[in-house]
Amino acid sequence: MILLWLLSACADEQLAPLKGALVEYEAGRAALAEGDAAAAAEAFAAARKGDPSSAVLALWEAKAHAQAGNLAAAEALATATQKAHPDAGLAWYNRSAWRLRLGRPEEAAADLRRALTLGVRSPYEAAIDPDFAVALGTAPFAELLPPGPAFARSEGPQGAVFLGSDVLVAVEMIAAPPVVLSLRRSGDDPGCLRLDRVVEDDHRAPGVLARRVELRLRAVAPCTATLHFEVEVTAPTKATVAVPPVVVVVEAPSSFLAGPAAQLPRAVPLPGLLAATDGSWSAGRLGNVVWAVGRVDETPLIGGRAPAFGLELRVDGETRAAGGGWFAAEPSTVTAAGWSAAIPAATAGGG
Repeated sequence: MILLWLLSACADEQLAPLKGALVEYEAGRAALAEGDAAAAAEAFAAARKGDPSSAVLALWEAKAHAQAGNLAAAEALATATQKAHPDAGLAWYNRSAWRLRLGRPEEAAADLRRALTLGVRSPYEAAIDPDFAVALGTAPFAELLPPGPAFARSEGPQGAVFLGSDVLVAVEMIAAPPVVLSLRRSGDDPGCLRLDRVVEDDHRAPGVLARRVELRLRAVAPCTATLHFEVEVTAPTKATVAVPPVVVVVEAPSSFLAGPAAQLPRAVPLPGLLAATDGSWSAGRLGNVVWAVGRVDETPLIGGRAPAFGLELRVDGETRAAGGGWFAAEPSTVTAAGWSAAIPAATAGGG
């Protein structure tokens, strides 16, 4: 609105077409918001007369044509925009979607490859775009897009470990930043691995979030444990991503006398999901685990008890928040340096 006022106040007649283009542009946006794609296309076409070199206006008009069902007109405008602006990544991306809807997957894949190269979207952003849902896992898109909104892989120890050893199990999750991921362990608790610390390291790049979650464990009893994990996608749509299982073999002398079984949480507390964005303390419950995350220089307590395991959030390798978790089904109060939070009891069936 300020720009419109400046243009209307300007006496230079050369700016008059730009003023008209802005008025028509606003009218086109309003028509799209009201669901009148045909009227929006006419408004954007009128706006382009005032600013014919604008790639933005051309792509808005193309979008309106596509929403009105005129894919041929949308494709033609995207093609013309590409010729005038070869690096306009959105023109390649949109034309890919429209060509896919027109039943031309090979051409659509070539356009998408160009759009991804220009960086207008990441492969994971495209994977959660409804326009490309039908193409996931199909040729020729299999080499361009992940098969779903997220990808996960795991790693564990190579070979057997001895009693008392530290054991590192890691799960890496890759997705578009709008996707909300959580991590769960399925199957029986092996009882031979004690959780000492959960370390999450997030690496953010345009259009991609790579989240590495390390479970730092201690082998406390002999066993052959197969750890199954699932990555749960809870937004923008709900889905489950399987993670390759991790096998941990713990060896011990024949004279070993077993003590109390260790516990592994079923819902893995992810500090990146739990930490408050303003750096303050936050606390809550995940099944039979009470968690608290906040300052790195303080240790939270429950009734004077330090956490059973630690929590640490890193971003690009730099620690941003820390805390811990307790196995506690009963109501609990978490405290830390003048702060406290009351946590209700676990509900029946909590994992």
